[in-house]
Amino acid sequence: MKSILCSALIAVIFITASAQKKSLVSVNEDADKTEVSLFNDKINVVDNYHGDTTHVRIGRSNIEIIEDGNSTRIDFHKNKDSDFHWEKKHKRFNGHWAGFEMGFNGFYDKKYFTADEFMELDQPKSLEVNINFIEYNIALQKDRGNVGLVTGMGFSMNNYRFDEPLTIDKQDGMIVPEPLEPDGLKKSKLYVSYLTVPLLMEFQVPVNNFSKKLFVSGGVIGGVNIGSRTKIKQDGSKKKDKGSFNINPFKYAATARVGLGDISIYAIYNFSPLFKDDKGPELFPFSIGISLINF
Repeated sequence: MKSILCSALIAVIFITASAQKKSLVSVNEDADKTEVSLFNDKINVVDNYHGDTTHVRIGRSNIEIIEDGNSTRIDFHKNKDSDFHWEKKHKRFNGHWAGFEMGFNGFYDKKYFTADEFMELDQPKSLEVNINFIEYNIALQKDRGNVGLVTGMGFSMNNYRFDEPLTIDKQDGMIVPEPLEPDGLKKSKLYVSYLTVPLLMEFQVPVNNFSKKLFVSGGVIGGVNIGSRTKIKQDGSKKKDKGSFNINPFKYAATARVGLGDISIYAIYNFSPLFKDDKGPELFPFSIGISLINF
């Protein structure tokens, strides 16, 4: 199952990139920020290390995720001066994948049902941000168009905020905890990003005189790891360490979604562990969140 899904994921990425004839993903990192550009900068994500702010631009829409002390704030606004136009084709069956999602991350440990002690998370601050930027729909009902398959592509950013004063390091090929001085420690987290491809079956039920549709979908999501790093903020200084950290290069997960109109909630459970076999704790990530924008 794992090899089939990974092979399909690579094939879809190659076919999509060839069909679009555009720069699919560009990642640039420097001492101050990481910038990810998708489709010739139609979608742009900037993670500022010093400002603790992530800027997301999708066409005319701008989203700012601001970590301020013990709280996280999300601001939305539109750039009215932009001449960008996102072409959205309306079909008889229109699924729900493309959009902006935000959720909370967690770990499931098969042995203890919770994460290994040194990987315990500060749950409210362990955020997932997904930008699903391509969607393809296949109707399975020709007459009504209420059942179909949905696929596409997305970019997933996962923040795992440690609950204890520590970070992780790779020693002798293994992931181990590295204690930190608790005085003055503001945050310590692991960041992992993926390119994702879903395969979902969606069922839709028209409501409110067909003005909206209630939908339920489920299926699988494959992912290719495109980056990981740790970040520490302590005594006004910030330190980041970019590395593989034995993160699995591929992931495969189950997902379920339910919503009305353009708003939905989702859950994702990974069947593949976060770290490579025997190279770190056997942890299986999961996330629960909400889709805020559909485009």
